[in-house]
Amino acid sequence: LGARQLAALASVGIDRVAVAPRPRVAVVSTGAELVAPGEPLRRGQIPESNGLLLAELAVEAGAEVILREVVGDEPGGPASAVARAEDLGADAVIFSGGVSAGAYEPVRQSLGAAMEFVRVAMQPGKPQGFGVTTRGTLLFGLPGNPVSAAVSFEVFVRPALLRLQGRSMIHRPVRRTPAGAEWRTPPGRRQYLPAVLDAEGRVRPATRGGSGSHLAVGLGAATAYAIVPADVDRVSVGDLVDVMELT
Repeated sequence: LGARQLAALASVGIDRVAVAPRPRVAVVSTGAELVAPGEPLRRGQIPESNGLLLAELAVEAGAEVILREVVGDEPGGPASAVARAEDLGADAVIFSGGVSAGAYEPVRQSLGAAMEFVRVAMQPGKPQGFGVTTRGTLLFGLPGNPVSAAVSFEVFVRPALLRLQGRSMIHRPVRRTPAGAEWRTPPGRRQYLPAVLDAEGRVRPATRGGSGSHLAVGLGAATAYAIVPADVDRVSVGDLVDVMELT
């Protein structure tokens, strides 16, 4: 409740209302190659951006971020992060990276008994993980590429955080919009394409690079996701496309 809502309640004599607490969220990025933005990079290192991305998305969804950290590739790192988060009273822990099918995936190795890891027919965001600890803390395992992490948060994490707040409307509205450009879509997978709406109200890819899950700069330009069904392999100019606006 903000200033205007509190004043409206007070103006009609209401001094008590039922509310829900903000979900308390921990955000954990995985990978020994991650370094803080602005730090010098050595060979094989990249700036860590998913922690900032997911923390800000969680705040936008009404959550309180109580912990944000990076863990390396040691198998016990993610489980230790969950323990620290639960000591702080976390309702959910959001991991990025370490959930694919490779031999050295720290979230899978560390939390395999508490989480289920699956492949979802969507692009980006194919590898996903989810579980619940014995204390009831929700565990989300998202892919490590930035666009994949952002889309996965939108599809899976944001609705859960809204439900924890007692919300009944947990999904953003979607409307049909004509395409202003042509692009290909992945066969057999629902596509969530970072997109923009042009001056004529038509939807276009946010970047010429398409939907690559590593294109973080293109993600920054996006104001919407164009959602294309799995049975469509190409979008042509003028085709009606489902669009989920992010602003």
